[in-house]
Amino acid sequence: MFSFKKKNYLKRTDFINSVDSNKIWAESMTILEIKELLLNLENQMNKYDFDIDKNFIMNSRRKTLKSMIEEQLVKSEKNSAKLLSGSLFNFWEFVGDEYPGNIISDCKELGISMKDFIAMDNVYRKKDIICLQEKEEILEMIKIMLNYINNC
Repeated sequence: MFSFKKKNYLKRTDFINSVDSNKIWAESMTILEIKELLLNLENQMNKYDFDIDKNFIMNSRRKTLKSMIEEQLVKSEKNSAKLLSGSLFNFWEFVGDEYPGNIISDCKELGISMKDFIAMDNVYRKKDIICLQEKEEILEMIKIMLNYINNC
């Protein structure tokens, strides 16, 4: 007889509550503290199972936050703790994903109705579970920030 292992999914609220968000919002962390936080978050993600979720939408707000991190850190000529703290702030907004942003442009881009977009977004948010697609986006931003730190 086969025994199936129950999957262990990462809840967004647990991920967010695993660190002191107030330090992130205050943009007062040192480069070493940011590195430790990012490594901790990366290690945490490796402890969980992730599945593809058809309701996950990489909305325009999140695309903008990710793009800001890439532009600030990948294209920057100077290394600075302030620049890194600002990117960490944007990253944490991405993780929190409190609101979807410009729904109208997202609906046009995805070719779906506003009703369908809202339904998908609501289903995804209600689960409070980070899916595989979102995990990959989060890990990519962590990698960008860690590369920046390692090149300081």
